[in-house]
Formats: sequence, structure tokens, C-alpha cells
Amino acid sequence: MSVGAAVLLLATLGQAGAEPPPPVVHEQRLDDVGPVSIGSDAAKLTIAHRTLPTGSFAEVTDLNSGRTVIALVEADTASTGDAIGRLSAGTARTLGLGAGATANVRIRPAVPSPAEQAAVRSGTAVNRLDAPAPLLAALRRRLPQPAPVPQMAPAPAPIAAPAPKPVPSAPARQPQRSKKTVPIVASGRWFVQVATLSDAARAATLAKSVDGVVRSAGRLYRVQAGPFATRAAAETARASIARRGFGDARTIAQD
Repeated sequence: MSVGAAVLLLATLGQAGAEPPPPVVHEQRLDDVGPVSIGSDAAKLTIAHRTLPTGSFAEVTDLNSGRTVIALVEADTASTGDAIGRLSAGTARTLGLGAGATANVRIRPAVPSPAEQAAVRSGTAVNRLDAPAPLLAALRRRLPQPAPVPQMAPAPAPIAAPAPKPVPSAPARQPQRSKKTVPIVASGRWFVQVATLSDAARAATLAKSVDGVVRSAGRLYRVQAGPFATRAAAETARASIARRGFGDARTIAQD
């Protein structure tokens, strides 16, 4: 066998026993942002993704802390809903995430060095620089927003019926006090001599009819109207009494 044939045979045997190289991602077109679930495999540094080629590598950034690690891509057959992938428990631990939880991450293709690829395959973490805060803020704005919850219009407040107006009670009626008539005693020295009678009862009746008084003179009873303050007032009263049938009435003065 010639030397050239021997070299070719050795090269062929070496390639047959070596592990095939990972697929090479020439363009970093994918830049996925969203929630991921976390699996239970703590020994592997992997990420299951629906579109990245199996066996390639991805850069995974936690949108909360900014930590970034390299993970080996596996086929994703279990993620559902809004999840864009599934981290192994080992990858989640490297990012500082707890097992069984969910997290929001950024996933994009990576081309690590051969030494970094070997480290990731063996379960040794390969970190990248933490993402700066402005970048994290911009990435978080790309997260899917939850659908707005329709707001129910508040029920109208019950309208209270107006309180009935109090009916004012009638004031208690005070018992009326009887008014005592205080007789007004006329003053003066002028009288009208109406008549002289011998019957006391008739004299009293006549005196009442002319608003006069009865003066006793022995067995006779003089009926007089007055007194009046002036003679003119007495004359006016005498004229009125005369028109009532007592033509003999006369005006007298008494001290």
C-alpha cells in the first residue's frame, strides 16, 4: 500500500469515529421573546425550541435579571400555549431560576467556540455578559400583552326615596281665660232724673234699661241716669230718655 493510500485510509477511519459537528447557523434571524416553561432535567444545559435546528446552540437571556447563558437546542414537542420553549432545570439554575416555574426570556441563535460547545454538552455553564437595563426594558415591551378584561359598568346607585317631610303639629291650644268685665265707674256731678216710683222692683227694671241707678228716698225710689262729667252730656242723655217716653225727665246736679 502506498503512503498516500495509507493516509487517506487513516483520515477516513478518523472521521467515522468522530462525533458529527453541530449544524452551523450562518444568519441570526431568530430573536424570540416570550415565556418559557422549565423542565426537570438538572444535568443538561438545554433548551427545547420549535424552530431552531436540533443540535445547534442558542443564547438565552432572562428578561428579569439580564443573565445570559449558552444552551444546546433540543426538539420541542411539549410546549403549549404562549410558551416559546422549555428550559432544562440545569439551564434554569444557571440563570438563577427555580425549577418548575415559568420565566420570560429572549432566545436567539449562537455560534460558540468549539471549547464552549464541548463545555455546554458536558453540563458546564458558559455565560455571556449580562444584558444592560435599557435593552431589557426594550425586550420586555415585546412580550405578548394579556387581553384586556372587559370592564363592567358599575351598577347605578339606588336612589333613596326622599324622606317624608315632618308635618308640623298644631300648637296646643291654651285654655281661654274668661275675661272679667271691670265696671267703669263714671264720674261727674250731673244726673238725669228719669222717674220716681214707689215699687222697688219697677224702679230697678227702669234703672237697668237706662243704664241708671236707683236712689231710695223713704218709701220712694228715684231712678237716675248718670253721672255725667258735664251738663251738656247730661242734656244729651236726657233728650234720648225723653224720646223713649219719659218726657218729665230733667237734668240735675248733685254735690
